[in-house]
Amino acid sequence: MTRYQSNARPVRLALAANGVFSLLSGAACLLAPGAIATLVLSEPDAALRLAAPVLVMELGIGLILFAGLVFWAASRPMIGRKTVWTITVLDGLWVLASIDLMIFMPDLFSTAGFWAVSGIAVLVAVFAIEQAIGLSVLYQGSNRVEARFTGRKLHMTATGTTKAAPDRVWSVMSDQEAYADVADNISRVEVLSGAGADLRRRCYDKKGRGWNETCTMWEQGKGFAFRVHTEAEDYPYPFAELSGVWTLSPVTGGTEIRMVFDVTAKPGFLNGLMLKMAAGPFSTICDRLIVNWIATMENEGHAASKANAPSVNGGAMQPA
Repeated sequence: MTRYQSNARPVRLALAANGVFSLLSGAACLLAPGAIATLVLSEPDAALRLAAPVLVMELGIGLILFAGLVFWAASRPMIGRKTVWTITVLDGLWVLASIDLMIFMPDLFSTAGFWAVSGIAVLVAVFAIEQAIGLSVLYQGSNRVEARFTGRKLHMTATGTTKAAPDRVWSVMSDQEAYADVADNISRVEVLSGAGADLRRRCYDKKGRGWNETCTMWEQGKGFAFRVHTEAEDYPYPFAELSGVWTLSPVTGGTEIRMVFDVTAKPGFLNGLMLKMAAGPFSTICDRLIVNWIATMENEGHAASKANAPSVNGGAMQPA
C-alpha cells in the first residue's frame, strides 16, 4: 500500500510551467483571435479567413481547459502518475501535429507563423520531457524515501519502522550475505576479508557484474557504512562516488531503520541524466529492501531457525 510520496518537486514544477504557458496561450487566443490568425496564416482564402478567428477561439478554449487539468494535477496532495502521463501524451500529440502541419502544409503559415508554431512545439516538447523525467524521479511506496540533488550529487535517505527489537534488527541488518535476499538489485554478497570496521565485501548485480566495498564505520548494534570502489576498472555503473550508511535506533514500539546514500555521477551530460533518471527506481529498491527486511525481522520462525546456526555478522562467523 502506498503511504508515502516524495521527490515530487520536479514534476510539479514542470506541470506548473506547462499550465502557465497553456493558460496564457489560451487567453491570448480568446482575446485576440483575429490578430493571431492574421499573424500565423499566410494568405488564406475567403472561407478560411472567416473561419480562422473562430478556430483560434476554439483552440483558446481547449488550451484553457487543458491548463485547468494541468494545474489540478500539479496541486494534488499526491501526484497521479496516470494523469501526468495523460498530460504528457497530449503534449506529445501537440508536437506531432505541429510537425505534421509544418511538413505537409508549410504554405498554410506565414514566415512568422511557421517560426511561432515551431517554437511552441519545441517548448511543449520540453514540458513533456521534463514531466517524464519528473515521473522517473517520483517515488511512491510503503516507507519514507527522499532524494535531493545538488549539482551532480544525489543524497537519498530511506526510513522504515519495525516492531522487532533492536538486537533482532541488528542481527538481520549486519548479516552481509543475507543482504542479497532483501535487495532486489543484488544477486550475491561475498565477504572478502575482515570483520567489523575492517570488513571488505563484494556485491554482484542481477547480471553478474561485481564490485568491491570497504567498511568505513562499524558501531556494534547501531550501524555501519560502506564505500564503493567506483574507481575500479571493472566497476559497471557511471558513478564517480558512492557510499552508504545503514543505522538503527530504538523507538516507541519497535526500531527505526535508516539508510543514507550519497552518489556522484561521473563527468558528462548523459551520466548526470542517467543518475537523475535512476533516482525513482533506486527509491523503489530502497523501499522494497526495507519492506523485505521488516518481514524478515518480524518473522519469529526465521529468527528461531537461525538461533542455533552460525551467521555472518560483520564478516565473522558467530551466533545470530
